[in-house]
Amino acid sequence: MNSKWMINTFILILSAVIGVLLYGFFLIDFLPKFFPNMEGIGKNIIAIAIVVLTIYTLMKIIFNVDTPFDGYLLLLLYLLVLVIGLLRPDQGNFSETGSYAWNPFGFVNDIEYNATSVSILIINLIIFLPMYFLFTYTKVFKGFWMKLFIFEVFATLIELLQAILDVGTFDLADILLYNISFFVGYITTLVVFKVFSKRLNI
Repeated sequence: MNSKWMINTFILILSAVIGVLLYGFFLIDFLPKFFPNMEGIGKNIIAIAIVVLTIYTLMKIIFNVDTPFDGYLLLLLYLLVLVIGLLRPDQGNFSETGSYAWNPFGFVNDIEYNATSVSILIINLIIFLPMYFLFTYTKVFKGFWMKLFIFEVFATLIELLQAILDVGTFDLADILLYNISFFVGYITTLVVFKVFSKRLNI
């Protein structure tokens, strides 16, 4: 018990150091591009706490001292960041809000006429990568089809809320990119669990 406590303490301290350095040298300039009004000290403290907790739980998994609670915490942090990021009320990032775009390949035209769209496209291709892994690791939802269904509902609801709350556009192109992200995450998860199945107790 004492040994485990020491390991957890070491991981927490290491995570705090890594998290603060990562935030200070990179995320402090990167996050304001996707989250509004990050200049407030309160929001920066919350952001640092989320980064540190995320690194902490990931390192506990790596060092094989994780508990079911750590998986739930990691999933909760991930969903929290997703919701805050995708429903951010900074309308300056959008040419129009509260509208609907039905072209699933609209991002092709956006890239041609708007350099910022490249960054948004990359983000959309990344943000749902961890979802299948976290669903599987926490065992919250059973089976591929249930995980896919929950993802599709979540992604569609997020896009609808962007239009309804007037903080963005319901865009089928975004949903297509989210799906690509999710399925790449699914394939990656299969590889990870194949290699580390005994280690991750899945």
